Amino acid sequence: MEHEAYEANVANGGTIELPGLSEEDMENGRSPETRMYIRQNLHHPSWIGWPAIEEFGKTGVLIQALDDQTARALLVIDDKHAKRFLSVLRYAYDCIGYTLHIDHATVFRTPWERPEHDSVPEIKHEVQPSMEVA
Repeated sequence: MEHEAYEANVANGGTIELPGLSEEDMENGRSPETRMYIRQNLHHPSWIGWPAIEEFGKTGVLIQALDDQTARALLVIDDKHAKRFLSVLRYAYDCIGYTLHIDHATVFRTPWERPEHDSVPEIKHEVQPSMEVA
């Protein structure tokens, strides 16, 4: 049995479509580890209001806790892994009775294209390096 797909209107007139969840995904969303991750990491009392940037590089999702039981998805990368992670997280929030907003304040964007490091031009110095001696 799959948890149904979800669609939300997001910033700049965009739409995000989250995939349905498999039984394994739902089991992961209900797990004690996920509950602990939400309560002790995302909703840690010292970090309310601060976006959780530590795992953004791995998850592709930037979450901001608004209070002890409410959070907002600020940024979601258009990637199947990021959308699945957000879908599982949304399900986990529902399971523990918390609220996760995915709305007009959520930015959904394409992945950042990293520049090629091989094409860095060689820098030539017109002035020869010198050393001053006293």
